[in-house]
Parts: sequence; structure tokens; C-alpha cells
Amino acid sequence: MSPARRGPLLLLLGVVTCLLGLAAALAPVDAEDPVVTWPRAGQAPASTVLPLSPYRPLEFSATVPCAAAAALGEGDVLRTMPAAEENPVTAPGFVASVAGGTLTLRTGDRVLATAPAGSGCVFEVTSADGGTVVARDGAILAERLDVAPPQVAELATDVTGPAAAGLAVTLHTDARYASSPSPLKVALLVAHLLALAATLAVAVRTWTGTRRVFDAPVRPGPADLVVLVVSCAWAVLGPLNIDDSWYALMARQGARTGTIGNAIYQLDVTEAPFATSQYLLQWWGSLVGWGLGPLRVVPVVLGLLTWVLLRHTLAALAGRAGVRPGVVAALAVAHLAWFLPYGIALRPEPAGTAAAAGALLLVAAARRTGAVGLLAPAVVVAVVGVTTAPTALVAAMPLLLALPLVWWHLVHAPWATRLATAAVAFAAASVVVPLGLADQTLADVRESVAVHRWYYFQYQWYSEYVHYANLLGPDDQGTWGRRLPVLLTVAVVALGAVRLATRRGTGGPLGSALGFALAATALGLVAVAVSPTKWVNHFGAVAAPATLLLGIALARGPLPRRAPARLVAVGTAVLGVVAAVIYAGPNLWRPFSDWGQPFGNHSVVDAPIHQQVLAPHLGPLYLRSPLLWLLVAAAALWWARRRGSTPRPDRAVLRVATAGGVALMLAVFVVAPVHQAPGASVASMNLAMLTGDGCGLADALTVTVPGDATPALPSDPPRLTGVMRDGPPPDRPSIPGPVWHTEDAGTGTLDAGWFPVPAGTTRLLLPLTGDLRSDQAVRVDTGAGAVTVDLPGEKAGEWRDVAVTLPAPADRVRIVVDDRTDGPDTWLAVGAPRPARDLPARTVLGDAPVFADQASAVLWPCQDQIAVRHGIAQTPQWRLRTGDDLEGATETTAFFPANGGTLAGIGRTATFAELPSRLDPPGGRAMFAPAHVERVRYEHPTDGWDLAVGTQRRWGWERLPTLADRTYTGRDFLG
Repeated sequence: MSPARRGPLLLLLGVVTCLLGLAAALAPVDAEDPVVTWPRAGQAPASTVLPLSPYRPLEFSATVPCAAAAALGEGDVLRTMPAAEENPVTAPGFVASVAGGTLTLRTGDRVLATAPAGSGCVFEVTSADGGTVVARDGAILAERLDVAPPQVAELATDVTGPAAAGLAVTLHTDARYASSPSPLKVALLVAHLLALAATLAVAVRTWTGTRRVFDAPVRPGPADLVVLVVSCAWAVLGPLNIDDSWYALMARQGARTGTIGNAIYQLDVTEAPFATSQYLLQWWGSLVGWGLGPLRVVPVVLGLLTWVLLRHTLAALAGRAGVRPGVVAALAVAHLAWFLPYGIALRPEPAGTAAAAGALLLVAAARRTGAVGLLAPAVVVAVVGVTTAPTALVAAMPLLLALPLVWWHLVHAPWATRLATAAVAFAAASVVVPLGLADQTLADVRESVAVHRWYYFQYQWYSEYVHYANLLGPDDQGTWGRRLPVLLTVAVVALGAVRLATRRGTGGPLGSALGFALAATALGLVAVAVSPTKWVNHFGAVAAPATLLLGIALARGPLPRRAPARLVAVGTAVLGVVAAVIYAGPNLWRPFSDWGQPFGNHSVVDAPIHQQVLAPHLGPLYLRSPLLWLLVAAAALWWARRRGSTPRPDRAVLRVATAGGVALMLAVFVVAPVHQAPGASVASMNLAMLTGDGCGLADALTVTVPGDATPALPSDPPRLTGVMRDGPPPDRPSIPGPVWHTEDAGTGTLDAGWFPVPAGTTRLLLPLTGDLRSDQAVRVDTGAGAVTVDLPGEKAGEWRDVAVTLPAPADRVRIVVDDRTDGPDTWLAVGAPRPARDLPARTVLGDAPVFADQASAVLWPCQDQIAVRHGIAQTPQWRLRTGDDLEGATETTAFFPANGGTLAGIGRTATFAELPSRLDPPGGRAMFAPAHVERVRYEHPTDGWDLAVGTQRRWGWERLPTLADRTYTGRDFLG
């Protein structure tokens, strides 16, 4: 068929593909309809934990017999939220309470009904999206359209025995995103994909070019081998990104539930349409496991794919010059400069980068050959990239560089071809439907976008400077390795703009390629600025065009070859200052990857002087010194004059800064695990995981647990002075054995006397709570020596067991306390010591369900990690929190209702008791506490309800009650 006759066919295929995509987007899904009934069949009502996530059910109905209220007299007949946690704005629960002979039904602070507590009547309360209806003995008493279903974290009652008969609750949890495509939607998706494939095939064959894409074959060489070896080694050695566990948790939960939800907060709404990379991670993790090492195969493969695509892009842009060994080596250095700090992450950026590289190659090929048809698959690849993350809008920017070609194509084509071109473009973009809407409705995705904007602050385009400020900051976002590719790329963009403005050195294959890469990179930097982004360092999204630009600049130089001396001087000075700023960044790679790192004491990072010491240096010589980079430029001038060539100090500074940074990255991450040995490191744990016999922190941690002996009584009466008192403090529960505490006003001491312990005891657990800062003094005597207890250095909200290693085996110990503080909230409490023993964390945790937080989950791959399923958060027996001085950033995220924390219901109904833990064997450089192992204790049993999971069919336009509203958690709009 001739190209002229294919025009109407392409128009038809394009229109059909678009219509099928639209129909698939609006087609129905089969969503879960989980129904919880309480009490369990055949059992009497009894209090139980029921942590819904999201917190409100879609439908709620409660039956409250008046007889139960009469039998209770005073108290709560039914409660869905613990009294201490209930808030009429942020946590409105349903309560049926009786006081003074009156039964009151309310949701939050809104009273639904009151009646005398007596026998012979039954109240029925029903809540749904349309409001709340209260009926008594079948007759409607009130309809409250302004009262939504209550939040539910528990179903608790004070009524016991036969009097509770008839008390019941039925609720439909909010599992709106637990859906799968209906048969109709599956059929439409398959038809759409077939039509899209046909459209692409016909477009590529119809709008062909007149030139070859490559003037010379792209053959493997030494640079390819270096990239391959370094990339594979980096899967073991590379730094852990603070978000790696977050994205692994989303993928791991998706493997269990079929839905990629946030897993940590924002009410676990779907990540669609930005979930493509998580689906890839989910597929791979389901095959090989959920450890960091195995999961890193995904970014390594994506990084290698990016490298191959960029190699071919350079060959397409620069012809034979693009395959010269020196040019390829320069591109390899640029690729590693970006890949080492950014490309190993489990975040979406590696997938978006690979897509951007694919779009660059297709656009470069289309421009070189004139084949407009190649732009159709380019649109598909770009949209695939955009579905990984909003910042992957960078993948679509190369399409703008093809606009002159498209314009020429449209100007010289008949109207039928013009219409066909538009239809093909829209058809190619419709690939977003199978990627972003395959198992979700369009309405649900719209709600997800609204929730993300409501519950998390996103920087607007005019605040992009904040990300550059973070990059230059003193914390781990501003580490020198992350600064290096970004700041060098920005500098090359600026100097490249000067090259174009002066029209010097813009000719030749590499000059033309540099102009293409410069435009793509500049557009990429604009794209990440306008995309909705968080505080996190997001510059990895621009790695594909930036690598191409940096590689060409390394090979050719950032300035024109015949640039005047003054321009060379200015350019060299700019690059020298940029290099000094880069290497002024601290060598911080938290979490966990700081273990064993050189340059300063990595356990002290708060003081500015320590952050300066953490900058790369060799003895007194710091790489941040501008003098050092001036010497590099001077050496380049000397060498050029000696050889009689044109001086290129700008290129010398750029090359030394880039290649030196790559070499330094590799060096510090090889040195780190060596310094850390025999203690655990990220590298050693990765290596064990990759060999199939490693459980990460579960192998590396030793946990101190109480021994079999119960706390003994002291043999002598304790001696108390000042404000020291017997018994537990007023706001803390009692614990086994004797307890003493001081009051707020004044100071006091305690000599608790001698406690007998089993002969040979070397480890104790000492219960402490209150003000546990360093100016307090707690000592343990054994008769043969004494040891000062290492206090946590903070105020403890609950009882905390502090591990004490005795100086020698003992059969008795004495506790001596000196509360030296005098002021409000400075009391201190201590309990009887308990003999303890050390066990591997894997033994302590066993097969029990755990919650591992979003900074450490990938280092707990063997544990049974919980998920939100059927609209209910599974209840863990252990909580595993990250250490490394990041506790404040992670411990409350999933438990924080205002952010829509998925485990807020668990936080409202449970307490957490930490067991001391340490790395074993010890070794390496100073570090923070590696992790926190906490036992979860619930107020009530966790299984006192029945669950039946049905399905309901929901069309693409049907939107359920919104979660993005102030009345849901009290959180105002942040977007």
C-alpha cells in the first residue's frame, strides 16, 4: 500500500485507538466490598481492635439494645475510638454511652439521640455517604445529613455477659482501590493495545526517512565493560536512598493486595497513574524476594539500558565522531557521575531516566533521517516514562525538539495526512490508559491526585530554588556526590548557552550534538521545576539528557575551541568555583550507608564544624579549596604550552572534577565496608542477600530480652532522700517488681539495696522512664565493680528497658539513682532490675508479623511485613524503626492521622515497648543506633470480628466520598 493510501488508514486506526482508550478508561472495575461484622459468629460481644485504613467505613450500622445500657449503669455501651484518642474534628468516633440513667448516641460531638436507659427498646444507627439515620424499634427518630460515618479504630464495650446480647456492628470498609478490571474492561484494554500496536506499525512504515540512523556501527568496547562492571558492583556497594524502603513497601504490598498504594500515609490511596516503576519492582520482588540487594537488580538493569540508549543516541547525533573511543569514554564518565549517586535507587527516577533516554534516541533518529513515523513510538516511550512519576515529565521534553520536523511534515502534507498525524499522536499518548488505569477507575485516580495534593505539601514552579538550596545544604541531600552531576550539568548548560550565543564552535558533529543535548537538558530542568514535587532531591529525573550533555562537554569542552582568552578565563573560573562548591558538601550517606565512611566522625553531624570536617579531604588538603582547582587550571595551561597545543583549562577542570568524583565515589564505598568489618554494613548485608542466605538487620542485630527470672525484691530496705518516692509515677502504668520515682519539684536519691540475681549474670534490663537525659545519674553496683548506666539522652514517654552490661559476672546488684534536675517535667522513675540474655533479632522476631518503617524495610527482607488489606491495617506484633539519627523523620509518619497515616488506628490502640539492640559483632567506625525493635501491645484482642469480602462493579465516572477534605482528619489543604 502506498504512503498516500495509508493516510486514511492511519486516521482510522488513530481514531479507533483513541476511542478504545477512552472507553477502557470509563469501563467498570470489580472493586472489593469487605464487610466486617461484630461480634464474631456464635460469640458474645467483646472489645476488639479494628484499625480501619482509611479510617471511615463507607457504610456503618450499629444496633444498641437499651437493655445493655440499663445493665451497664455507667460507661460505654459501644465505642469505635479510644476515649483518649477521640477528637470531634480529627477523630470523630461513634459512642453509645450511659450516664445518670440516660443513654446518649453521638458521633464526634454531634448528639444523634438520647433516651432513658431501660429494657425493651433497640436503637439502630446507619451511616453512609448520604448522612446518618437513627431509628428506635424500627421507627426513624432523626436523619442527620451532615454526619458522616464515624472513624473506627476499635469496637469496644464495657458491657459483659448476657446483657450484651443484641449489641452488634456491621460496616463496609473503604477498600475502593482494591479493584481489578471487569471482563468488559479487559476486552477493551486488549483491543486498545492491539489497535495501538497496529497504529504504531503503520505510522513507522508510512512516514519513513531518507538517511540511515547510524553512519558507523555501535560496537562494544572497554568503556561498556567498565560501565557493566561498575554498575553490577554498585548493586552491592552503593548507598541506600532514604526512600528505597518506601517504594519497596508499595511494591511488596501490591504483590499481596494487587494494588499499588502509598503503604505509609495519604490513606494508602493508589499511586496510579504514576505506578509503572512500582509494578516493575513488584514483579521482580515477587520472583527474587524483597531484600535491598536482589531488588537493586532492577535499577542496575535500567541503568545499563539507559547507557546503551545514550550510546546509540550519541552515535545518531554525531555520526562517526560519536563512536570514537575517547568520546565514548567521556560519555561513560558522565553516565557514572549520574548513576552512582542517583541511579541505584528503588525510586521511580531510574525507570523515568531509561524512558527519557529512549525518547532521546527516537527523536534523534527521526531528526537525522526525517522519519516522522519514529515520533509515534517516541510519544509512547515518553508517556511510559511520565507514568513512573510526575518529575518524569522530563521524558516528554525531547519531543519538543522534533517540532520543526513535525511542522515541515504538516506544511507539506495534505489535510488527510495532517489529521492522521494528530490522530496518531493522541493514539500514542493513550498508552497512559493501560498503564495508569488498568485496574483503577478514572474517578478513583482523580481522587488519588486530590488526596496527594491535600495531604502533602508540593512546591510550586516558582519555589524550585528550594531544591537547589537543599542541594547546597549541610545534610545528606547536599552531600558532595549528589551535588557533583547536578552542579556540573548546570555549569555546562550556562557555558553551552554562551557557546550558542557567540556562535563559536557550534559546527561539526559533536557541536551539533551538544546543541541538541543542551536544549534537552534545559527543557528537562524546566520540567522538573513545573512538576509537582516534594522537598526531596529530585534532580535524578534529568539524568538522561544531562548525561548526554556532560559527556559531550567532557569530550569536546564546554567552551568553543577558538574562544577568546577572557571567555576561557571566565569559564575556567566558573567551573573551578563550582567544583569547590561541590566538594564542600559533606560525605553523608544516611541511612546506614554512612557506616564505615571516611572523612570525620559520622556520629556527630549536627554541629556545622563537624559538617565541614565531613567534606572530602586528604589530611589538611580539602577538595573544596579554590586554590586546588586553580592549580588544576594552571597545570593544564603548562601542559598545553609544553605540547604546543591550544590551552584548554576549562576542559581540564571539568574532566578532573567529574572523573575525580566518580573515582572518589567508588573509593569511599569500597573503603566503607572494609572499615566497618567485622561489623555489618550495607554492602555486607547486600552480598548476603544476593547469595540467598541473608536477612539483613535480622542477622546483624542482637536483641536483649528479659531472662526467665522475675524481678526480685531487694534484701535491704531502700534508702530514699529528697523527693524520691515509692511506687510508679502518676501517669505511668505499674510494672512487675518494686518501683520508685521522684516528683517534679526538687531532687532526690535512691539506694535501692541489693537485688539477688542468678549466679553468673552479666546482662541486666533496667526499667526507666521520665527525664533520661545525661545530667541524671544511674549506677549499678555488683560488689566487684560498678557501671554507670548509659541513658538515652531524652525524655521517655513510656517505660523503657535499658540494657546494662556488668563489669563481671555477678549474683547480686545494687541500683543507685541520683535525680539532679529540679524543674517542671524532670521526674525520673526506675524499676527493679531483671536478668537478661542476648538473642539474634531473627530468633526474637520469628515468623510474627512486623511493621518495618519506610527507611529500613528493605533491610528486613525475611520478616512477615504487614500490609493494608481489605481497608484494614494488619496488626503487627513488632514495630521495627530505623535508627541512624533518623527516628524523628520516620517513627510517626505511618501513625500520624493528620497525614493520613495508614497505621493511625494501630497507634491509637497500642503501645510500643522497645527492647535494647546492638550490632553484633561490633566493629567499624562510630555510628548511631542502627535500629529500634519494639514489641506492640494492644489494648484489646485484634481478632474479635468476622470479615466477608464481596465485590461491587463500579463505572469509571463513579466517584466515592472524598478523602481530601478537612472534615476527614482536620488537615487543611496543602497542595
